[in-house]
Amino acid sequence: MKLSEVLALQKKKKAGNGSASQSRPKAQPVAGSNSAIKVVRTRETPNPSALQFVLNSQILEHGNLSYESTKDCGDDKLGKALFEKRGMKTVYIMDNFVTVTKEDDADWNPLKDQVWKAIDANVTLYKSKATAKLNIDVEKFLSLPDSEKLSAVEMVLDRSIRVNLAKDGGGVEVKGIDGNTIKILYQGACGSCPTSSTGTLQYIQTQLRQQLHQDLEVKSI
Repeated sequence: MKLSEVLALQKKKKAGNGSASQSRPKAQPVAGSNSAIKVVRTRETPNPSALQFVLNSQILEHGNLSYESTKDCGDDKLGKALFEKRGMKTVYIMDNFVTVTKEDDADWNPLKDQVWKAIDANVTLYKSKATAKLNIDVEKFLSLPDSEKLSAVEMVLDRSIRVNLAKDGGGVEVKGIDGNTIKILYQGACGSCPTSSTGTLQYIQTQLRQQLHQDLEVKSI
C-alpha cells in the first residue's frame, strides 16, 4: 500500500479536525494509529551487520531518514524505540523498509526478534516534502555554480544509484563539493559495508563521470 493511500484513509477518519500541517524539509512523523502496518519479512544485505525489515506498506514517500543515536531521532518514537535495544548502531528508514545496523559485537539472536517487535509496536507514517524533478543542463558542468553542480549530482544519484542501494537497505547522501571532488556519506546498510569503499564507490564515480564530467572524483567521508 502506498503512503498516499494510507494517509487518505487517515484523513477520512479525521475529517473536520482542522487543516493539515505545512510540509517541512525533513520528514515528520504523522500522528494516528498505524496498527495495520507490520513487518512482513527480513532481508539480508551485503553488510553482515545490517538487516532490512520490510513492511506491508510504504511509510515514507520521498527521501529517507538516517539516525546514528537517540538524539538524532527528535520526535520519532520508532527511532527512539529501536535505539533502546542493546547493540543498535544506526537506523535507516526509506519507502517501505527499516534497515538497522548493529554493533560488531552484538548478536542478531535475539536482537532480530527485538527489532521486529519494536517496529511493529512503534511504526510511524512520515509526511515528507515532495521534491520537484530536476532538469539541469550539464553540458557545461564545470562552469556551473556549486549549488547547481550539487543538484546535478543529486539528479544522477536519484535516477542511477539510490534505487539499487535501497534494494540492499542502504543509501547515499551528498555532503558537499570541493573542486572536482564530490563528498558523499553512506547510509543504512552501506555505512559499514565492506564493498562501500571499493565497488560501490567506483560505480558511483563511473556514473557521475559518464553523465556529468569525466574529471569528477568521489570521496566517502
